[in-house]
Amino acid sequence: MKNIYMISDCHLSRAIEHYYPEKHEVKFIPWPKAAKKMHGFSVEQMREENEMSSGVEIARTIDHKPIPFSEIKDDGVLALWMGYVDTRTFLPKYKNADETVKKFIDNIRLNFPNSKVVIIEPLPQFTEMLLKHEGISPYYTHEQRIDQNREFLAALHKYAAEAGFEIVITQQDILKAVGFVELTPSMTHTDAPHPVDGLHPDHMKKIWNLFAEKLSPLATS
Repeated sequence: MKNIYMISDCHLSRAIEHYYPEKHEVKFIPWPKAAKKMHGFSVEQMREENEMSSGVEIARTIDHKPIPFSEIKDDGVLALWMGYVDTRTFLPKYKNADETVKKFIDNIRLNFPNSKVVIIEPLPQFTEMLLKHEGISPYYTHEQRIDQNREFLAALHKYAAEAGFEIVITQQDILKAVGFVELTPSMTHTDAPHPVDGLHPDHMKKIWNLFAEKLSPLATS
C-alpha cells in the first residue's frame, strides 16, 4: 500500500485538523504551507532547504506539527492542491496563468518521476477579498479573481493532461461537498482577530472527507 503525500497551501492546514490516522487504512502525509503558490515553485529548492510545512492553525482536534519537505518521497501518490493563492493575489496582477501552471507542472514531473501524481483544483475564490487589511495583499474584485481562476483552470487541465496527471477533485466537487454554490464571508471561521479566507471547521471537515474518499483508493491501485 502506498503513502498519499499532499502538497498544498494553508487550506490543507485547516482540513487536516479532521485527519485521524487511525481511521484510515492508508497513510496520509500532508505538507501544507501558508501562502504557498505555484509561482516560483521549486522542488529542488524545497529539498535543498528542507523547507518546513505549516502545522494546523488551531489544534481543535488533533496535533499536526510542521514536517520537513524530506518527508515527501517519490514513492507513492502525490496529491497537489495548489493555485488558490496565485489566483487570489498574483495572477490578477501578472496575468500569466498559463506560464505559471506550465512551470509548476514541469517541475513536479521532473522531480517525481516514480509517483502517481493527481491534481485537486484549488479552493474556489471567496466572493469577498478577505485579506486586504494592513497591507497583507492588494485588493482584487471577485470578477477579477474569477477571470483568472478560469484561465488558471484551463491551463491546469491542459498541462496536467500533457503530463499524464489526473484531476481527481474539481472546484464543483468541493462546493458540492460543503453544500453551497459559492464561498462567502459567512462561511469563514472566526478564530483569527481579523477577517480571514479560511472556512469554518464544519466545512473543512466535509472537504477533508471528500479528499479521503477520492484519494484513498489510489493508494491501493
